[in-house]
Amino acid sequence: MIEECCSIEKNRRPRIPKTVRHMSFPDESLCYYDMDLVKVQSLRSLISFHVKYWRTTLSFKVSSHNKLRTLGLSNFRLKKNLTELIGNLKHLRYLDVSCSLIQKLPESISSLQNLQTLDLSYCDELYMLPKKMKDMKSLIYLDLTGCEALQCMPSGMGQLGCLRKLGMFIVGKEVGHHIGELQRLNYIGGELSIKDLHNVQGLADAQNANLARKTNLQSLSLSWREDNSSKFSEANSEDVLCALEPHSNMKKLQISGYRGSKFPDWMLESRLPNLVEISLQSCMNCEHLPPFGKLRFLKHLQLRRMDTVKCIGSEMYGDGENPFPSLERLTLGEMMNLEDWETNSMGGREIFTCLHELKIEKCPKLVELPIIPSVKYLTIKDCTVTLLSSAVNFTSITSIQIEGFDELAVLPDGLLQNHTCLQKLTIKTMRSLRSLSNQLNNLSSLKSLRIINCDEVESLPEGVQNLNSLEMLEICGMPKIIALSVLPSSLATLLIQNCEELTSVSEGLQYLTTLKDLGLGGCVKLNSLPKSIRHLNSLQSLSITDCPGVSCLPNQIRHLTSLSRMYIRGCSNLMSLPEEIRNLEMLRELEIRGCPNLERRCKKEKGKDWPNIAHIRTIIINNQVIQSSET
Repeated sequence: MIEECCSIEKNRRPRIPKTVRHMSFPDESLCYYDMDLVKVQSLRSLISFHVKYWRTTLSFKVSSHNKLRTLGLSNFRLKKNLTELIGNLKHLRYLDVSCSLIQKLPESISSLQNLQTLDLSYCDELYMLPKKMKDMKSLIYLDLTGCEALQCMPSGMGQLGCLRKLGMFIVGKEVGHHIGELQRLNYIGGELSIKDLHNVQGLADAQNANLARKTNLQSLSLSWREDNSSKFSEANSEDVLCALEPHSNMKKLQISGYRGSKFPDWMLESRLPNLVEISLQSCMNCEHLPPFGKLRFLKHLQLRRMDTVKCIGSEMYGDGENPFPSLERLTLGEMMNLEDWETNSMGGREIFTCLHELKIEKCPKLVELPIIPSVKYLTIKDCTVTLLSSAVNFTSITSIQIEGFDELAVLPDGLLQNHTCLQKLTIKTMRSLRSLSNQLNNLSSLKSLRIINCDEVESLPEGVQNLNSLEMLEICGMPKIIALSVLPSSLATLLIQNCEELTSVSEGLQYLTTLKDLGLGGCVKLNSLPKSIRHLNSLQSLSITDCPGVSCLPNQIRHLTSLSRMYIRGCSNLMSLPEEIRNLEMLRELEIRGCPNLERRCKKEKGKDWPNIAHIRTIIINNQVIQSSET
């Protein structure tokens, strides 16, 4: 017998044959066939590749398809939790509801004895799993990655001997919830996060996890609760971590909330030679760091909230000839007592030869950065002004982000003037900053400039119009800006967000002939767009959000012949769309949210504006797709 297959191509709506067995949807168009699918009795597989994270509402009647083997509904906003009737799909082998809003699974799902794959990854509201999940003996792939609201595991998970993927395990105190449930799951691979390790009773209990025999695990996260209400001893933490030594194949290791004062031998002796990524967070009592510099494949190192670490130096570098030979990214965050970062005592040895990304955040006692010539991306946040000044020495960087420093009215002299290679500059959350003075004059290579949450800045910095390489400009959270000055004609993207006093967009828009994306949001005093918008012949995307003062769009919009997407949200006083929108032949997507007047006028086949937008291929109103087909 030849099995019929049907793939619903984007923007087409064919008739569904009643005998079809396999269907796939590349976008949100499954919503259109919700009722049509009830008539299809022989369906074996149904998958929607819904990748835009719109989480469109779907009321799929699963009970009418009891022959299904495969069901994929990733990213859909299911109206309710999965129905108990899903237990009737006795033949189901694959179920994917990842990235959905379900809060719990029905108990009937435990009766799906043929189910091999259950993908629940990034269901961030899921708090409960079926109590009898241990009965699902055929499960091979159970992905709980990113299910941060999950409170506990069902009892007896160790009985799922076929599991190759788990993603997360939460340790409990009761029998059936102990960490020993992992003992027999030696074939699980990929990523595994073990949480609530404060519930482990001690060394013997932790050894039951048998992590050293799980050769397929590539990534391991070990975490204790960080809240002060959790009572567990330093000695217990050390015993537990000592017993949780993973296999030497491990490539990624994260430890969070560890309360011991020293790290176990398996970290100090580098018995994990294949590590590529390490993250230590909230290890409050550890003053000394392991010799990570000896790990020749290590590419990413993150140290956060290590309150007793005072110095980065020889003990972390190790005794190798070339410490950190592969390290590419280094993050030091909330190291409240870090005072020194030593590199001068290396006796001529090269160090950090591959480091290209460096982030320093909230290190209030660190006053100087070592010069690391290889660094290309530098972030400095909420540190001392002296530390910020040392960025002058990083003359080869192509990207710098400066954040915090609330006491600064101006940037330190010369901070940016030597960075002729700089392509991306972000200045963020500097509440007292008033001016960038002449800091931008020599930035001839600058392509991206973002100025965010700088409350006292009243105008764009001098020299912006002379940045002939600038392609992206973002202005956000600057309440004292009233109008825009002349803008560089090279811009391809212009974003203006949360500028509450902005009353007009500069007529200088007429010179932005290469502009492709224009976004206006949170500009509550903005009344209209300028007529000069007609000159934006290259504009492809126009977004207007939370601008209640905008009551109409200019008729000159008809000149935006390249416009392909328009997004309008929270413009409560926008009464209608201009009639000339019907001339925009390239406009393929229109999305409207929180605009009651427009919603009424754009009602399909009934609204007064419908004849002007009927040619648009995809129309979405309040997350509901009302049209997605060629007309």
